Amino acid sequence: MLEGITAGFILSLILFPGTVWLAKVGVSGRPGQIVAVGVAFWLSGLFWLFIAAPGLMMMVANLSFIRFGMHLFAAMVLVYIGIKFFRTRKVARVDDAVDLPPARDLFRDALVQSIAMPMRLPAAMAVLLATGVYINHPPVASSLPSILLGALIGLSWWWGQFTLLALFFAKRVPQGVTIQSLNKIRPFCAVLCLGLALIVILLAT
Repeated sequence: MLEGITAGFILSLILFPGTVWLAKVGVSGRPGQIVAVGVAFWLSGLFWLFIAAPGLMMMVANLSFIRFGMHLFAAMVLVYIGIKFFRTRKVARVDDAVDLPPARDLFRDALVQSIAMPMRLPAAMAVLLATGVYINHPPVASSLPSILLGALIGLSWWWGQFTLLALFFAKRVPQGVTIQSLNKIRPFCAVLCLGLALIVILLAT
């Protein structure tokens, strides 16, 4: 379960644009709009992890002869994401989400855009590999419930806390503090992804 919690939390963390958008909606939006965005990002993470965990399980069980190749590809994915974080622009404003659509439209748009991101599935599998989930658990179906429950907890932890922060504090905390906090997440994500890439390679040896 711990591996699933870790994977859910990290996959949520590296959806940095989603966290920024949630903060912006928190500053300018109504409670229903904020909750809609938070739930949409939570569901998208759940969607990809619930595909990645059984998919990775079948690959590890049936394609053990390319085990090192899987780890190498996962490391490349994590390095790519880490470099992208280093090149991402700093957050400059959080008060520019004007003329927000109704909550249902915000929910649909956030869900579709976050699911449609092309790197979400490779990232989910790479993060799961970095946790050593199928080293600590056999790659069999009976391992999945605890892994997926952990993923649910990790995702709920991240998006639950940030949705609550956006609901109750985004309009009260000075915007400069919010911007500074968001800009600390970006380099942390970059270093984290590069560290996970190294862990993936070490687990393959």
